[in-house]
Amino acid sequence: MPSKKSRLLLYADENIAVQTVTHLKSKGISIIHSYDLNYVNKKDELHFKKSKSLKRVLLSLDKDFKKFRGLPLGGHPGIILITSGSSTYQHINKILDKSLKHISSGYVKHSILRISISKIVKEKSGKTSEKDISQS
Repeated sequence: MPSKKSRLLLYADENIAVQTVTHLKSKGISIIHSYDLNYVNKKDELHFKKSKSLKRVLLSLDKDFKKFRGLPLGGHPGIILITSGSSTYQHINKILDKSLKHISSGYVKHSILRISISKIVKEKSGKTSEKDISQS
């Protein structure tokens, strides 16, 4: 998991299962779930704004990546989108366990990361880079 220096502060939208939030908390990750704030049935843009106001990285399973592409990321802690074939919480937990150790708050800041079991794709300022995590 991330070091204390680059500790990730996460905000999970309602697409993230409660079991995943509980799993991350058990690993020492600081995460607030939208349910904790009674912030449910809200549009993606509102979750984006909420995560910015909380100064936390938005964690989502939202499959419509295009919705986030046009959002202004300057001054935003960043977005982590989990892309996977299966959206069961067990599979999502496995992806997060594998990928979060490669992600610091500085790495995700002002960016959109799409994470899967084998890679992290980063989009920042119109540039895309990819990190292979299949062997870690």
